[in-house]
Amino acid sequence: MSDWKSVFQEIDDDYLIGISNKGTVKRAYKDKEEVSCEILPGDAGEELAVKVGEETVHIKIPLGESQCSCPSRSICRHVILGILAAKEAAEIQEPAKAQGTAESDEAQTADSQKNDGMLEKTMQQIAAYPVEKLWKVLGTRRLQEVIVRARSGSKPQFEYTSVVTVQPLAQGMTVKLLFPLEYATCSCHKKEFCAHKAEALLWCKLESGQLCIDELEQGNVRTADYDMEQVHAAAAQMKVFLNELFDTGLSRTPQNALDYMERMAIISHNAKLPDFEGSWRALQNVYGRYQKRAASVGIQDVMDQITRLYLKTQRLENAQDCLAVSRLGGEFRAGYTESPDLDLTGIATEHFKSKSGYEGDTVYFFEKNTKEWFTYTQAAPVFYENAVERKAYQQETPWGLPVFVKDLAFWHIRLRQAKCDNRGRLSSSRETKGELIADRRKDKGILTAEMLDGWFYEDFARLFAERINMSETGQVSGRPTLAFLKPQSCGQAVFSETDQKLYMTLYDGDRKEVIVEVVYSGDEAEKIRCLEKITNESLPCFFGKIYLRDGRIGMYPIAVFGEKEMVWKKEISEDG
Repeated sequence: MSDWKSVFQEIDDDYLIGISNKGTVKRAYKDKEEVSCEILPGDAGEELAVKVGEETVHIKIPLGESQCSCPSRSICRHVILGILAAKEAAEIQEPAKAQGTAESDEAQTADSQKNDGMLEKTMQQIAAYPVEKLWKVLGTRRLQEVIVRARSGSKPQFEYTSVVTVQPLAQGMTVKLLFPLEYATCSCHKKEFCAHKAEALLWCKLESGQLCIDELEQGNVRTADYDMEQVHAAAAQMKVFLNELFDTGLSRTPQNALDYMERMAIISHNAKLPDFEGSWRALQNVYGRYQKRAASVGIQDVMDQITRLYLKTQRLENAQDCLAVSRLGGEFRAGYTESPDLDLTGIATEHFKSKSGYEGDTVYFFEKNTKEWFTYTQAAPVFYENAVERKAYQQETPWGLPVFVKDLAFWHIRLRQAKCDNRGRLSSSRETKGELIADRRKDKGILTAEMLDGWFYEDFARLFAERINMSETGQVSGRPTLAFLKPQSCGQAVFSETDQKLYMTLYDGDRKEVIVEVVYSGDEAEKIRCLEKITNESLPCFFGKIYLRDGRIGMYPIAVFGEKEMVWKKEISEDG
């Protein structure tokens, strides 16, 4: 029995419940005084035989492999009784919780050491478990759910005893991880290594710092399903056509070039390469406008776009794994996963016609608790038509709200059971319920510089350091870099007839500049007229997308806010 002493030292009620269940352990304690237990003689090197009433229990290491002569195929009460009897025989004091008596400080220290020993073994196995296996079990959608929860800070609760308990997981499940991990249990009652157990292991790796969110996102990419032969074939066809475009030149572009570009877009779609599909439709759009001699499109614009696409196609042709392909090809649609309840303030609505052939509206929301941006978009493809009426893509207002989509930007709303992707794009799921809280048009106190802390800038040097310096492309974590700018002064808006674009310079208190740019189109005409009327006497706050171009900060304005719509001066309390 002395050889088993170290084994039983690490066993407590939590571990026994882990290899069986709470009811079985409770029943074993109840029968303990009534059922006789006897350690049978023999070699106790690899297993220990215990007579429990009329049954014979063979205790093995690990304890989850112990067997009983009764018909039960799982860890029954006889096995638990045999383990408890063996503990007593080895003169191991049982936890006071089992005995129903108060523990001394010395006993508490001993129990803590027991738990630490078993916990250490469990954590070592968790650390050694291959993360690739977890990604495979979870799949793309469930892995995306973990990423969204991790980004939002909505992690499960952890309880560390001799067993690691993780809850709540997907569908509210609870998982108990114990040594060895093969004996981990889940409240879904599946014996195999289910997705909930994989999720619990993943959360433990995140919690202990063995894994970071960025690595999770890479794992999400690796679960993508690409046909590498099809991807390389698509890259080869794209490269051949681009070479032909370079060889013929713009002046001798064949009449059917636009049709070939559409064909390349379809090939990209079939190969699951949405970024390439968008690039081909954007090139098709630029070529079409160039052929019509549009003033806003020059030879340099067309050649730059062809060159970028050619270089990207070369990298795709040389890609050797799904991770490399996904980084180049993007994703059609990220999986929507459930988010915590959201407190959203509508900021602005942007109408767009993308170069890749979509038209629609995007509503921008600011979440006041997490200080994050969320968007809702209604759009429709228009590649095959010269024009589209807005009613073609405007659907009913989502989340059961009694307002038009175009009016969502004026409301403070609360969403319950909201669903969004990893870029903050909201789903119109019928499971999501919305509630109108307040109309921003009636209360300018809803939109304040204090609420927008971290996204509101009067100092353009700070804007550069915090937003532009993070990404040369003007993007942060895959999202557009949005910001509110309150300039000290501005220059006169100037419209360039040459490139059909309006320019306006904003200055902060140190005369640092941000250049506002708007390309003329029928949809932007009203915005351009509004910007042309702005003077230093009626200087608003600008909301828009920030980017870096030729070493200067640029901004595409989505909306402007006057003093009646927004409070941009921070309030000073009575105590200063």
